[in-house]
Amino acid sequence: MPFVSVADACRRLGIDAKTLRRWLADAQLPMPRHPHDGRKKGVSGEHLHLLARLHHRSLAPLPQEPPAPVDGEGPPLPDALLALPERLSALQAQVAALQQQVTDLTCLLGQHTLKPVSLSAPAKPSRRSKRSPKLAPSATAKTPRKPVHVIPRVEYGEQGHYVVICPKHGLLPLEPDTPEWFAWLAKQSSFRFVGRAGSFSAHHEWRVPRGAWRAHRHIRNHGYTLRLAPTQALTIAVLEQAAATLQAHLL
Repeated sequence: MPFVSVADACRRLGIDAKTLRRWLADAQLPMPRHPHDGRKKGVSGEHLHLLARLHHRSLAPLPQEPPAPVDGEGPPLPDALLALPERLSALQAQVAALQQQVTDLTCLLGQHTLKPVSLSAPAKPSRRSKRSPKLAPSATAKTPRKPVHVIPRVEYGEQGHYVVICPKHGLLPLEPDTPEWFAWLAKQSSFRFVGRAGSFSAHHEWRVPRGAWRAHRHIRNHGYTLRLAPTQALTIAVLEQAAATLQAHLL
């Protein structure tokens, strides 16, 4: 199995080292070490051809090493001339990559063609009515919008734990299922829960003894309500179970 260094593999595929490592990780292919130098990593020849087939890339040939000068043939060539084949191969790889990107963009543009917009000529004002009629004050006056009521939010974050977000104070330092958590629930009338299994709005039934809660969700023009638990028993497990039960109505 031939060993290809990271630099040579990038030149032949026309990509950078970061893209090469990402492709290897997506294909679950390892990066073997050099057989004589364990500090260097590379790609096997078989895996290099596999990546080229998966991403529709043509492998550019590597520049050949110049032959060793023979005594009596004259002075060696300058380094700038010796580096020309390598630069040409790198440019060829970049051109191939650009051509592939242009092909992909052309396909995307073909899928999202815009519909032609018909531009209508502006209507000419009539000669009889030179002045525009004044609108009634009731038509021009805008009614003020009602303020939107934002409720707190309990959400399962990307870091693997639940967070409590208050509309006025932002992120609260609360841990679920703690005394501080139940004390905070006792002061709330409603909140929004976004868990791993689904989401819903929780409302406190203040008229019911012992302070019970209910979960509500609107799915396909139909409202679903589910009884939860009292404040002192409203844990994350209860909320997640209710979210999963309401989420099942989508199936």
